[in-house]
Amino acid sequence: MNVDLFDFDLPAERIALHPAAPRDAARMLVLDGDATADRIVGDLPASLRAGDCLVFN
Repeated sequence: MNVDLFDFDLPAERIALHPAAPRDAARMLVLDGDATADRIVGDLPASLRAGDCLVFN
């Protein structure tokens, strides 16, 4: 594996230094097959189906 493939520019202003307020307003990316959707954590329960895989970072 070439770890250089994981290098990318990340501007300092894009790094969250504090949690979202309210906490359930934090953003998340939902993948459904080839489709993607920007949602908030408060939408998580409505987005889950049996057999889904959750990935946390």
